Amino acid sequence: MTAIAWVLAVVAACLLVLSCVLAVRLRRTGKRITTEVSTAVTTAVTTAVTAARSDQSQLEAMAADLRRSNAELEQFAYLASHDLQEPLRKVASFCQLLQRRYAGKLDARADQYIEYAVDGAKRMQALINDLLAFSRVGQTPVQPALVSSDRALAQARANLAEEIEKSGATIEAGHLPLVMAELPLLTAVFQNLLSNALKFSGSAPPRIVVTAWRDGLTCVFSFTDYGIGIEPQDAERVFVLFQRLNERSSYPGTGVGLAMCRRIIEYFGGRIWLDTTAAASGPAASGPGETRFCFTLPGESEDE
Repeated sequence: MTAIAWVLAVVAACLLVLSCVLAVRLRRTGKRITTEVSTAVTTAVTTAVTAARSDQSQLEAMAADLRRSNAELEQFAYLASHDLQEPLRKVASFCQLLQRRYAGKLDARADQYIEYAVDGAKRMQALINDLLAFSRVGQTPVQPALVSSDRALAQARANLAEEIEKSGATIEAGHLPLVMAELPLLTAVFQNLLSNALKFSGSAPPRIVVTAWRDGLTCVFSFTDYGIGIEPQDAERVFVLFQRLNERSSYPGTGVGLAMCRRIIEYFGGRIWLDTTAAASGPAASGPGETRFCFTLPGESEDE
């Protein structure tokens, strides 16, 4: 019995020593694993932070390049328009002098050539003026403030008073809200949309309906006319600079107006689009088509 107790004591002592050895080894292994894991995590975090900083630096560099490129393009358009104005003014002036002085004194072909030159000079002047106005949008940062849409619409109607009277147009508009914008630029948007509705009215006297409503802190505007209409597939094309959907001989213009509207609206943080559900109703062969342009602008907050 004593021998058995002695053997058990020896086994217990061996197990104790073995457990101590294992504990020491596990402790060392655990420390090594912990160190390795900590090092791996630190390396991964450092790599991720470095990559993020690199990506951020690249984005900032790209944004700076884009801002510089846009500024250079705007400056180029502005200077080119100014530099072209004076020689073009001379060309147009002398062509008109030739037309007035020699009309009917030369053969029919010469009169036609002079008429082409005068028309080309006038169209180039209009194109340069529109391009100049387009390049100026957002060039001088101004803090938008609450302005009256009613006032902008009234000014646009006054600017187009002669065209409205000649066409016999009716313009229906209720009360329009205050929006965050600049009055001259908002007037330009209204004037371009009204001018398009007057121009593309077809044979019937133009009818234009202007409405607006609140959608939270956003104001939504709608300009609807019942002229020749626009095909739904051209909903984006109409906003592209210098794009035209109709022959110049039938509908004069430079193709800048709607592109300028989009530039102005987006400058104020809104968006503009052609309502294709209305566009789907025209152009109609037997009657007028319905064209509806919509745009959004930030409105006044509830506590103002």
